[in-house]
Amino acid sequence: MAIILFTQTLQELRSRNQSKDQGGGGGGGGGKKDKHAQQHAALATLYGYRCEALYELGAYDASVRDARDALECERSSRSDGSGASDRPYSSSGRNPSGGGTSLHPERGAVLRAKVSYLLGLSLLRGGNVKGVEDAFEASYDVAEKALEDASDIRESGNKPSITHKRAVDVLKDTIQGATEGKSTLQEYDVLKTKLDTGSFKKDFIDVLDRALEIAPASMEWQIAKVRHLIGRRRWFVVANHCEQVAAKRVQLEGIFTGDLADLDPFPGIPPVKELDPDFFAENSKDDTPLHLRMLSPKATRDAAFRMPKEIMPYYLRALRLEERYSGAVLVGTALVEFDTMAKAAGNDYFAENERYTREWERLDNTIKMKEEGDLLFRDAYYDRAVALYGECLDIDKGSADFDGSSNSILRQSSSWPVARSHANDAGGKLHAVLHSNRAACFASMGRYEDAVKESSHAIEIHSMYTKAILRRARCHAKLGQDEKAKADFNRYVMLVEGARDHPYPPPNQGSACYFDMPSNVSEEQLDKVKSEMNELGIKPIETRNNRSTMRSPIAGQPKKSWLNKLWCCKNNAASQVVTSPSYRRPEYDRAMPEGGSDQQPPVQPKRKVSFKSSRQARPPGAIPPPQSVSPPDPPSKKVAPTIIKSRPAFDHPIDASSVVVDPTMDYYAALGLTSSASDSEIKQAYHKGAKENHPDRNNTKEAQARFLEMKLAYNVLGDTEKKREYDKANTPKIDP
Repeated sequence: MAIILFTQTLQELRSRNQSKDQGGGGGGGGGKKDKHAQQHAALATLYGYRCEALYELGAYDASVRDARDALECERSSRSDGSGASDRPYSSSGRNPSGGGTSLHPERGAVLRAKVSYLLGLSLLRGGNVKGVEDAFEASYDVAEKALEDASDIRESGNKPSITHKRAVDVLKDTIQGATEGKSTLQEYDVLKTKLDTGSFKKDFIDVLDRALEIAPASMEWQIAKVRHLIGRRRWFVVANHCEQVAAKRVQLEGIFTGDLADLDPFPGIPPVKELDPDFFAENSKDDTPLHLRMLSPKATRDAAFRMPKEIMPYYLRALRLEERYSGAVLVGTALVEFDTMAKAAGNDYFAENERYTREWERLDNTIKMKEEGDLLFRDAYYDRAVALYGECLDIDKGSADFDGSSNSILRQSSSWPVARSHANDAGGKLHAVLHSNRAACFASMGRYEDAVKESSHAIEIHSMYTKAILRRARCHAKLGQDEKAKADFNRYVMLVEGARDHPYPPPNQGSACYFDMPSNVSEEQLDKVKSEMNELGIKPIETRNNRSTMRSPIAGQPKKSWLNKLWCCKNNAASQVVTSPSYRRPEYDRAMPEGGSDQQPPVQPKRKVSFKSSRQARPPGAIPPPQSVSPPDPPSKKVAPTIIKSRPAFDHPIDASSVVVDPTMDYYAALGLTSSASDSEIKQAYHKGAKENHPDRNNTKEAQARFLEMKLAYNVLGDTEKKREYDKANTPKIDP
């Protein structure tokens, strides 16, 4: 690697110079001074090379130190050289063609300008704004005056050398970079002010992501993002973010040798074995979106050692709450072994943070209770399984030191054989599955009301949890609650149909969990559910794929198109459906195989439409036929007469009881409002946006997704009860 070669060369050059100085060689005072200038110039060039290489790899602290060393050596070379002070912005070289000063791209003013620019960038990337503006200003001034100095060659009429031309190009690029750097610094100051004040919620994660894009090595923003995601209970994204940070640091492996050893952020850690630094790269072989990728268990072990200590405990918790037990066990075991060896060597690696120990204990208790509960369920001991699942839920309840045990003579309330009154506050796949498992136990015991409550808790954590939605629908049917059963069955069908067109959600949106998603449901499973609905006398919801002509309650009269426009889907299926990464299901869930289908729904046959005038064939006094479902297209639109324009799946009615208030979604931002917006402002913003993005006016996918977001937001914020519930639950809870 180039950085290692630069380090070795620098070490040899410094040793050689030190030996010469001690030997007293070098002739007279003037010659010795010139040799010192040459030595410092060579060191400055090498430091500049290594500074640029370190910056490209993301070792910003080391890049900052090399930039300062390069500037110091270059300053010493000018002070030791003869005649350098006459032209402080020259490169101390003469044009071989005669006349004027020749610039060199690796020495003198060009080196000073470039290294000053790298110094400003490295400081900014590390989140340290102190000295950034001065570095950019110095880079700009040196480059500008060096270009003025280089004009002597053009004025003398001599042809500049190729090296001189290259140096001029470097100076021009440096001036442009310094100008853009100052602009970026101003933007970062604005972002930092917004994040520091914390006086807004709208676009918070977008502002934070932009700040991290400018300063990726800022530990302040890394921790802020992790804590924000934890407040939203998006544990999958927490793990994904930590793994991306670790993967980027793999490329720093082995570069901190020689004089860089004291800057190694992870001294003595085990060498990387499985973690690929390009796993989260855009051009990797995996076509899964970056925010949905998940490392293998062995790669998580490498990742844990290469992420900042400040966020590692959150990563361990995320692995456990997302039921990535294999990776969590490998990480925990490796950390314990490493800590033991470090203590034996007199280095307490985890001395400043006791949360590692607590997370390891919680992981051990979770795995034991969960496995024992699964065994009891398979053996049909449903009441005992409910109790164990409840105790497992309580592992993340109470104080930070809670270890799953209790000194009280009473058992935890969640371990009683009754449904819990609320969902587990910690969130994550683990707790959604535990609530769903408790619902399965209650349903098996014939206690359908308790099963409905536990299923609702699971859906509250994971709003796209198809298994929980389907189980709640069946329990409603058992209880004779036909309308609620219909709403859940139709919601299931709508989500699965929508998953065919929108397999992935955008970053920072959609459900908090990404397992058992609608895209995992096969066509065969969907057909079975529809058959079950028909047996119960429930008509499956009509979507874009199975839509037929809709009839109004009045016999023979079709619904007016303006009524259809008022009835739209109550859930943001387009932005929430996702193809889940592979995961291990509990044994008792294998009755419903996982995996979605890539097959497209069958194409519906086209209906023949007659465009003959009805007046010509209608005898006098005859009753006119009913109006068509949709109004004729405006004259400006030319539509093929054999094509019937089908409405999107979200443009037809669904029962309002299927609306679930998801506190992890920013409904105000979807309407372009803040949380202080009044009811009239909410209504006005919705009608304005819906009018612009309605599929009848704008049929692009972006407009459809935007329309769905606004519709979902208005269904919550436009309802007094749901708005109150959302505002109450939308205050993030951040763990210490």
